[in-house]
Amino acid sequence: MSLRAQAPDTENQTTQSGTGIVVTASPLASELTRLPASVSVLEDYELTDSGSSFFQDQIAEIPNLNWSAGSSRPRFFQIRGVGELEQFQGAPNSSVAVIYDDVDLTGVAAALSLYDIENIEVHRGPQATRFGSSALAGAINLNPKQTTPYLSGNATSSVGSDRLFSIGAAATGSLSRSSDRLQGRIAVHHHQQDGFRKNRFLNNRATNDRNELTVRGRLELSASPDTQLSLSLLNVELDNGYDAFAIDNSFRTQSDRPGKDQETLRMVALKGVTELSPDLALTSVTSFYRSEHDFSFDGDWGNNPFWEPYAPYDFFSATDRQRRVFAQQFRLGSNSTQDTSALNWMTGIYYQRLVEETSISEFADDSQYAGLDSKYTAHSPALFGSVNIPLADKFSLATGGRIEYRDTKYSDSNLARFSPSDTMLGGHASLNYTPSEQSFWYLLASRGFRGGGFNAGTRVEADRKEYDPESLINLELGGRFTFLDQKLVTSFSTFFNWRRDQQLRLAIQDDPADPLSFTFLTDNAARGEGLGLEVDALYRILPVFRVKAAAGLLRARVVSADELLGNLEDRDQSHAPRWQYGLGAEYDLSETITAQAGLTGRDSFYFDDSHDQKSSPYHLVNAGLIYESGPWRLIAWGKNLADKRYAVRGFFFGNEPPDFPEKEYIQLGDPRSFGVTVSYDF
Repeated sequence: MSLRAQAPDTENQTTQSGTGIVVTASPLASELTRLPASVSVLEDYELTDSGSSFFQDQIAEIPNLNWSAGSSRPRFFQIRGVGELEQFQGAPNSSVAVIYDDVDLTGVAAALSLYDIENIEVHRGPQATRFGSSALAGAINLNPKQTTPYLSGNATSSVGSDRLFSIGAAATGSLSRSSDRLQGRIAVHHHQQDGFRKNRFLNNRATNDRNELTVRGRLELSASPDTQLSLSLLNVELDNGYDAFAIDNSFRTQSDRPGKDQETLRMVALKGVTELSPDLALTSVTSFYRSEHDFSFDGDWGNNPFWEPYAPYDFFSATDRQRRVFAQQFRLGSNSTQDTSALNWMTGIYYQRLVEETSISEFADDSQYAGLDSKYTAHSPALFGSVNIPLADKFSLATGGRIEYRDTKYSDSNLARFSPSDTMLGGHASLNYTPSEQSFWYLLASRGFRGGGFNAGTRVEADRKEYDPESLINLELGGRFTFLDQKLVTSFSTFFNWRRDQQLRLAIQDDPADPLSFTFLTDNAARGEGLGLEVDALYRILPVFRVKAAAGLLRARVVSADELLGNLEDRDQSHAPRWQYGLGAEYDLSETITAQAGLTGRDSFYFDDSHDQKSSPYHLVNAGLIYESGPWRLIAWGKNLADKRYAVRGFFFGNEPPDFPEKEYIQLGDPRSFGVTVSYDF
């Protein structure tokens, strides 16, 4: 949790107050200090000074954001208790959008490195106006660094415990000798480590390893004084092991066939911005990506010698998933960052075509005994728009909406056929009040949605084969303030939301003697409510001493449910801890050395809708020492210094012969780790 760049001297306080931080994923681009929504922004120095290269290490510092493991890197996020926990079967139907450089990469951006990222925006609450059905609960927006006309760059490397090694390099500059019309940027980052597990049966410490490569490129062309073109390229290679569960819930596994979590992601996006007039701009974003994901795991988490005298007992599951997505977006609107004292507007059209092909193979004693091949296609056109209207006496009104149609087709090797279609509506309206330069208030109402779907399992009853779209209505009051001559900067938001036709997903074990035999059932079986508070503050106590705090309170519960899910009534929703917090402090020991320390924690939470098992509350201690001299930076860091054991995913089912009692199994978060990061700017 780096605070240095957020707390400049009193002679230069624009960054501390938030001025100059532009939030790009809001319906109308806006300075953070005047944004009528609950948003956390992590800037590049916060990412680099923590010694972290991946988003999962930043999640603990963001109020009311959680994630579900069950993979080598986070793929499934929950905001304010709303979000998916996995995708074993069926169609993708996310609640938290993940956006990279104006491209929706929800569900496939797990291994995307944060190296050479300008900032991350976490938008809490429905984001239907901008992102539609992908953002019922919110959105995570990653902005890569832009090109520059001059030659500059960075080189960095890290080493640490768990045999961690990473290396990265980035460079940018003009590609034309005669002018700065053509500029480029390239960044490459490689990360590897063992994964904090030891496989006792194979005597191997790298069966849960992480081996990840991210390459991103960018070209920017000034085609004319009024037209700017940019080409964004992305290649991600994830070649990770997945051997994270142990029968005794420890870091020592017994798998004879450790799984894999491998993904190749290739993306290309062409963006054009044309100024039609000084106050009007047309933006076009054309994108295509292809993702190939191979995910496998040892189904019994053991080996035949381990299970004696009840062997053979050996199961293995492998899933190959390919996704191809084409999207086109046009936006027409005001050519400026939102100013609450001026009229700003935006309107747009969007089209996405998604094709996902999945092959699931299940093995017992090295022989395949079950499998499923499926194909899912979705066409999603949408119309959207937003406007900010200045009112009298420092008030303004911001409103917008989206209408989205989704037409889908699904077929599989079990002869299941579905072709549902949905028309969905969402949007937002906020009343904003700016009494002074030091304060801003807003009252927001928003509605989000996500599409319906189907249950492909052969054991699903006929009247539960398909389910309807879900909606979420959110009411929110918030504000942003500066005090004490801008030494103290704070923001807060309090909210209440209703979920209608809430989609709940159950995993029902069909045969206790087979740990892979599950029927997955999603149904509009409940109504939910959420109530909470989010707050953060930065206080520059002394020129050399800064503290920062962020906290979230949440009560997200199932209000009512049908007879199938009656046990969930008045229960907290899954992965919705009632409290979480992040505290940080930095002290400048000298002009070149800074010490930092942080404490994060969260309450217990239910692991799943299918059972009532819960995690335990936990608190994690992190610390670091930063040495900076000219272009050089050296960071010595430590994470989870108290070596706390904490759960990031949990299951409850039968997996142990001969009686197969239902037991809790958890995936542990990373234990204590240390490292050193060296970087050089040029």
